[in-house]
This record gives sequence, structure tokens and C-alpha cells, in this order.
Amino acid sequence: RDLRMSRGLGDVYKRQSDRSSPTNFLLMNYLSKSSLCLLAVVTSLTATAQETLSDKLQYKVTGRMLMDGGVYLRNDNHFGNGTEFNDLRVGMKATYQRWDMKVEIGYVGSKVSIKDAFATYTSGKHIIQVGQFYEPFTMDMLCSTFDLRFHQSPGSVLAMTNSRRLGVAYTYNATHYYACGGLFTDNDISNLKNTSQGYAVDGRFVYRPVNEAGKLLHLGIAAIYRTPDGALPDDDNRSTFIYKSAGVSTIDNRNLIYAEVDNARHQVKLGTELLIYYGKFFFQSEYIRTQVKRRNALADYTGQGGYAQCSWLLIGDTYDYDAAPACPSRPIGRALELCGRFNIVDMNDRTAEVLGGAQKDLSLGLNYYINKHIGIKVNYSYVIPGKHIRKISDKNFSVLQARFQFIL
Repeated sequence: RDLRMSRGLGDVYKRQSDRSSPTNFLLMNYLSKSSLCLLAVVTSLTATAQETLSDKLQYKVTGRMLMDGGVYLRNDNHFGNGTEFNDLRVGMKATYQRWDMKVEIGYVGSKVSIKDAFATYTSGKHIIQVGQFYEPFTMDMLCSTFDLRFHQSPGSVLAMTNSRRLGVAYTYNATHYYACGGLFTDNDISNLKNTSQGYAVDGRFVYRPVNEAGKLLHLGIAAIYRTPDGALPDDDNRSTFIYKSAGVSTIDNRNLIYAEVDNARHQVKLGTELLIYYGKFFFQSEYIRTQVKRRNALADYTGQGGYAQCSWLLIGDTYDYDAAPACPSRPIGRALELCGRFNIVDMNDRTAEVLGGAQKDLSLGLNYYINKHIGIKVNYSYVIPGKHIRKISDKNFSVLQARFQFIL
């Protein structure tokens, strides 16, 4: 109909070409406006078509394999040498409009369990996450196992952080600022009980005054307030928090650190973070402290620990940074990396009469990232058991480990 109108107006214009110029001007103005309207309609239809094309569910299969082998040296504790799958999982990621969804199932230690299972809604700098995922506490625990510098997170991190938990979190993520807060239960999907679940309130803040390609300064602080789970009538561990760590390797998975704090009202954890990238140089450090308030006039419990590690790229240019969870990532592209780490953890508190053990360890590593999917890692760790170390003698020992890994 618009085309017929345009033709009619054209004929009128021809017939009246001999009339005064004001009429001519009005007709030309009308035709220009009609053309602009038609162009707007076409543009709108094109945009709608593009939006429809992007309105499809996109998904891909994910998975990873971390295969380890280890030999214990100076083995007075009769640790077992051998091989294992440190992490073996398969899953799926999906994207629909502003929603991202992820589900992964893993096999570790002869057990099948649900790993990540969550949905994320993103709008600009604002992110809402619901499901089972890691609490926003300690950047090394938030880091993908594929991106760890060593075979295990430091013992201080393992002892004082949790695995994934059911909950909801809100994140504000800008270039120089990151803030995340969440509410979680004290259970994961694989450990649900017919009792009242404890809860946790988490918060983490990161300031990145330098955040550009090849250069990063990351300063962070995090805190958790948690109450213990309820207990069944025949449960021995009522109102109890447990802190444990197998140390530098899970080839022999005995817990060297094990602190059991009963009669707990609640616990408060605090953590500080420092992360530096400068070209080929990488430095990462955290300090963590936990305190448990207790009932029945029992003394409160305190445990603490921390680590520092650095790396240098013998091959490669710089490191990547995972901005969404504000944590370190692997080197970019093909790379050969030399690493060192010192860790200390002390879960002994004589005042509270809880002796969970202490240890120090020094680790060296050489990591070769063949590409972004495949890597080979070799780590050597020297462990110095402290007072009240569990299940082993207090003699120093060491372990040599190798890993082949891939990720989809």
C-alpha cells in the first residue's frame, strides 16, 4: 500500500510540476519522510531477525581428565606409590539469551558425585548464580583444577575451605572492582541429611588497581559466617566442624591434618589475597584464619595457615586471568612454566584442646602447556610434619609426581 501511495504521489508531482515551488517543496518533504519510515521498518525487521537467530539454545559437551602418578621418597611412613585419576568428569554447558547453565558429574576416589550444577544470569556487570558451586572464598579453591600450578591446592586452603555448596550468590564484576555475596547451606548434593541444615553467609571483595593485558594487581579479602548442620539422634558428631587435608598428594590419601571441633555455635573464616602478573612473572599468596565459637563453656578454637607461590614462563608471554570468579588462570597459549610454593598450616589449639596437626611444605614444579586443552606437569614436594601430625611419623618426607591432563 505504501508503494502504491508513493507512485500516486509521484504522478501528482509530475502533473503539478508547473505549479508554485512551495507545493513542490511539500511533496518532496512528504516523500522523504515516507522513505525514512520505510527504512526504519526494514531496519526493525532485520534487527528482529538477528535477535531470533541468537535466541537459540547453544550447548557443548565438557569434560576433563587429570591422571597422576606419584613416588614417595624417604618413605618412612610406608606411603603407597601408584597412579590415580585426580579428577575425571563429564558434563554440559548451555547458553540461552542471558542465561548460562552448567552440570558436571565427576569420578574421584572411587566415588561418583555431582560437581557443578548451576544456572547463571548475567546483565552487564551484574551476575546472579543459583545451584551448587564453590563459595566465594579463597581464589585458589575457585581456580579450575586444570589451572592449578601444582597437583593439589595448598594444605592451608584444603583444610579451611569447603567443597561446593548449595546456594545463591550475587556478583558485581567491573574492570577494577569485584564484589560477591552469597547465602549457602552447609551441605552439598552428595551429603544431604534428614536434619536441619546449617547455613553460611559469604562475602568477597577484590580491588584491581592494575588490570590490563600482561599486568595485574589483585588485592582481595573474603569472609564466611557458618552454622553447623543438625544431627540425627544416633549421630556422634553433633554441632561439629571438621578441618582436614591430605597435604601435597592424594596418591596416598590419608589425612595428615584433621581437626574436629565439637559443641560449635558457629564459625567465622577470614581470608586475604594477593595476586600479581607482570609479563612472564606470576605471584600468588593467601592467608586464612578460622575461629569457632563453642557451647558449654568450652574454649573457642582457632586455626590458621597460608601460602606463597610464584612462577616464571620459560616459554610463553604472559598469563590469563579469569575475571568472572576473580581468580588466576593458566598461561596463554603454548607455555613452559617454572613454579615454586611454600605452604604452612597449623590446626593445633591447646587452649581449646583440639590438636589437628601442623605441617610445612616446599614444592617445585615444571609445567608444559602444549595447547589450551592439553598439559603435562611434574611436581616435587618436601614435607615437614609439625606437632600432632596425624597417622604418620614426624619425620620429613618428599614425593615426586607427574600429571597428564586435558580439558574440553
